[in-house]
Amino acid sequence: MRTLKIKDLTLDELELLEQDLHENGEKSDYGYYMQLMIVYETMYKKLKSLARNNGPQYDYSLQHTKNVFVSHIIKFGPYIKMNHFKDDGDAVESLIKAIGLEQKLPIAYYRLGFLAYKHGKYGSAVRYFQQALNKQLLGDPRYALNQQQEFHAHMYLANSALYVASQTYETMEKLPYLQEEQLPNPDLSPLFETLASNEKYLQNHAFYKITKNNTATCSKEACEDLYENSESNELVLYFNDRENILLFNGEEVIITPTQANMIRHLLLSSSKENPSTRITMSDFFGRTGSDGEVKKNTFIKSIERLRETLRSIDIPEIIDVTQYNGSTAYYFNEAVPFTVLFRVDDAFGNEYVN
Repeated sequence: MRTLKIKDLTLDELELLEQDLHENGEKSDYGYYMQLMIVYETMYKKLKSLARNNGPQYDYSLQHTKNVFVSHIIKFGPYIKMNHFKDDGDAVESLIKAIGLEQKLPIAYYRLGFLAYKHGKYGSAVRYFQQALNKQLLGDPRYALNQQQEFHAHMYLANSALYVASQTYETMEKLPYLQEEQLPNPDLSPLFETLASNEKYLQNHAFYKITKNNTATCSKEACEDLYENSESNELVLYFNDRENILLFNGEEVIITPTQANMIRHLLLSSSKENPSTRITMSDFFGRTGSDGEVKKNTFIKSIERLRETLRSIDIPEIIDVTQYNGSTAYYFNEAVPFTVLFRVDDAFGNEYVN
């Protein structure tokens, strides 16, 4: 179905299209996450109109769809053009759209601050990091920063302000003052020393490195070194700044964010005693199902596609199936050691690190 016609579908037709997208997965290299975003935005607009004209019976559906839409924007916004590759410009546009829908989103402001800082837009970074910390104080658990992210937000805020100050002094030196009107030349060396110290800290703690028994932070360079020199029979899942990669015994495959997040969830949050179900993994599938959860068939098909991806680089069968509270569930069986690498600034990061 062409994207241009999605806006003309009924709510029931939109739900069927959403289900079809989830069940069939990414069939090409681009457009999958964009289509989902358009589906959710269209659902939201239609429900908003119905709630406005027909009263509170649509309030629950409206709020649920809004939550799904916002979640999708934040977590998959960088991939709205290319399913396998991130784009900072798309990420910024998506995050701005998210905070236009919902104000209490510390992680969205944080991500905007990080992207502004990354591209040298320090004035914007100051504003975004300050808003992230202000929203964090509201106590709303949705999209809150974890402890490491909150500390980084303070560090980034301080550094952004220092960069703005240093740039201001450099501009002042170029102004056409008369000699007697010039301001005293400040000693900027302490400022630059603080900048350098903060930058070194942020660089050395840019990524999480998580194994079965340990969670630590490390630099991007350390991640690259670990990735290039991984142990034999070790599974490495690397969320780098461009793509998400699975590596095993020298073979690698670039995977979509949905599959990357599914395997991360299984590695870090599942066990034989506490397997993952369609409910615990619902964040990766939107709002399918009459009960508001992922349909069983959609969930099972997605797991099988993930298994096929693992087999493509000869990873042993590491996902076992079981029954949990009457539902089909899956868990990582610990057949191989693993290391998961992802940025502290990851929107999903606070779900795996206290």
